[in-house]
Amino acid sequence: METMEPHVQLAFAMHAAPGAYAVLLGAGASIASGMPSAWDVQQDLIRRVATADRAEEIGDPHTWYRNRFGRPATYDTLLATLTSTPYERQMLLRSYFEPDEQEREDGRKRPTAAHQAIARLAVAGIVRIVLTTNFDRLAETALREAGIEPTVVAHPDDAAGLAPLHTIKCLVVHVHGDYLNPTSMLNTPDELERYHPKVDALLDRIFDEYGLVIAGWSATYDPALRNALSRCTTRRFATYWADPRRLPEVAQELLTRRAATHVSADADTFFAQTADATDALADITRDHPVSTAIAVASAKRALAGTRHAISLHDTLRREFTRITALPMRRGPWHVADEPAEYAHRLATLQAEIERLLALVATCAYWGSEETDRWWIGDIEQLAEPSPDGGLTSLLHLVRAPATMVTYAAGVAALAAERWQTLACILTEPHTPDPYSDRHAVPVAVLLGPSHVLSQHKASERLYEQLRPVFTEHLALSQAAYTDAWERFELLRLIAVYAAGRSMDGAPHMRRTGSLDAYQPLAAAWLERQLIRHDANHPLLLAGFLDARKGALVDAQQHLLSDFNRWATQAAWSAP
Repeated sequence: METMEPHVQLAFAMHAAPGAYAVLLGAGASIASGMPSAWDVQQDLIRRVATADRAEEIGDPHTWYRNRFGRPATYDTLLATLTSTPYERQMLLRSYFEPDEQEREDGRKRPTAAHQAIARLAVAGIVRIVLTTNFDRLAETALREAGIEPTVVAHPDDAAGLAPLHTIKCLVVHVHGDYLNPTSMLNTPDELERYHPKVDALLDRIFDEYGLVIAGWSATYDPALRNALSRCTTRRFATYWADPRRLPEVAQELLTRRAATHVSADADTFFAQTADATDALADITRDHPVSTAIAVASAKRALAGTRHAISLHDTLRREFTRITALPMRRGPWHVADEPAEYAHRLATLQAEIERLLALVATCAYWGSEETDRWWIGDIEQLAEPSPDGGLTSLLHLVRAPATMVTYAAGVAALAAERWQTLACILTEPHTPDPYSDRHAVPVAVLLGPSHVLSQHKASERLYEQLRPVFTEHLALSQAAYTDAWERFELLRLIAVYAAGRSMDGAPHMRRTGSLDAYQPLAAAWLERQLIRHDANHPLLLAGFLDARKGALVDAQQHLLSDFNRWATQAAWSAP
């Protein structure tokens, strides 16, 4: 049974109880946009004061300020020193938190992928409360761009008289104030030691009644917020804490106290994955394998251009790496019961690789030349042979993932008539051939189903394994899948013969004709294609068989001759 990924677990919890989770964003969620941290702003303000005071090398700005004025720096004192009116104060702070013309052109100080994903969750009614330690208003901007006007708490007085939380469509709470309310801004150690009672009371309600998703917050400099989390002893819903790095000790203590799940991901990645997963849950039926169906639905959205595709790229990377690291690819290669061990390893592989096959087929069907580069080259790492010796069936099975991915991609690309992609699948990924002097040959040529799967009717078994990928996840009809499979099988075998090799094992292809005159049913399709396009068929122009129609025809004739011989023998030996 596969381990459910945190974003999938969270998506299920959110989908089952819409509005039951709040979000807590720290500085790390905004810095990715080019937004300065609160500490950066205060440091810069002190430097401006020092410049006005004609100071030269000041060292640590806060130390200089304390020594110069006899008190710690606060926003109130800094702004009073640098400005004379509330309007001047607001304009000074706007320069830090609102983009200028150049920053707009560069896309800086704009909501990040995390803010946009949270806005998607809010539109769906999944998330209704956003807590932030940041002075910027990126969360509000993302919500408004998504069509939601949030209720904003940026001052202790705003927390008084709030309607019942469950009646508020979306609430944004700036626990440290925001730049439009300079008197509410908290940043110094003394200011962050304790909150106003009204803010504490609001946090107590939220932490008691809601689950929590934390990102971009280290907990190191916020004792008042740490205390608010610590004094909540109820656990109505789970807590997830996303951070790609190891959490500091104070955060680890909170993690343990709240029995939270640490997610090794940044805010952009985790919230985007969670939003995609919750969207997918609204689209799919519960009959499908959940994790795979969510991954495919998310991939379709990314390929359609309606979502950032970065998470799809990263998901593919993780899946290829995961399959490459499966224990069955590391031995042992000598076992007492070879059939039982082989059956166990094959069953494990088929279960583990299901998601990768579905993702690759989705990308091959709906992708582009750009997204093709994300996975075609990785077929080679799956095709690497084991350098060890041992039982042939177990050693060949190590390379079976490459064959499975090649077929999933090739059948999908052919079904979508993505000829350039199909040509790349058939010709580009290479792998060493231990039985040849040639350094490497195309994976599609060397690693056919019968080569890597020590099974009777290996091609037919792979056809059955891939059937759900196409009929369920890609929504092809059974007839469309069978046609695409047989046409890819035909083209792959032509590539095999063009490379000076021959048919290895029984192909899973329907045949037409009678004794001594059999040919694959797909051969008629290829003949129509060649007649229609002559030498200008897009598959040839894309580089299949060096764009030489004659080479394709010669290889096809040799294949059809051997196919007829095999089919005739099969017919005579049939009961």
